[in-house]
Amino acid sequence: MNTDVTISAEDFKIIHNTLWALEYQGLDGTKAAGLIRDALRSAYDQDSTAFDSKMDYYRQFQNDNALRAIWSVYELPVHGFLWDHPYRGALTLSYQGHAVPILGQTWADLYRAADDVIRRSGDGHHIFIEDFIFAGDELRLSTGS
Repeated sequence: MNTDVTISAEDFKIIHNTLWALEYQGLDGTKAAGLIRDALRSAYDQDSTAFDSKMDYYRQFQNDNALRAIWSVYELPVHGFLWDHPYRGALTLSYQGHAVPILGQTWADLYRAADDVIRRSGDGHHIFIEDFIFAGDELRLSTGS
């Protein structure tokens, strides 16, 4: 589910040669770090743009569905809420002693269930959905603040 980034052949060459010079020619570490960071600038920019696109997608889904909980499972790509989640067999989602049914097989269904169970718990602070722990026919929600 990760987003790929690419670097140019020239940037790869700079990184490779800098690492070689660092290891075999005693190139100054600070200078080497700067050269590598500059060569990776395009990859960093691509990664940042991809992350911003995912965050926009997550926020739009949240707003469209009137959800309070905030999606923080960053591995899910744009349009990922349409995909089936991998937790086959899980019937309920639990959090802080509360449980709600999972009403479908998509990531969107898990988001809605997570929002519901967080609301039922009364926890208005830990609203960041961070992970799901599979436990038989139940999923356990892991949140953060």
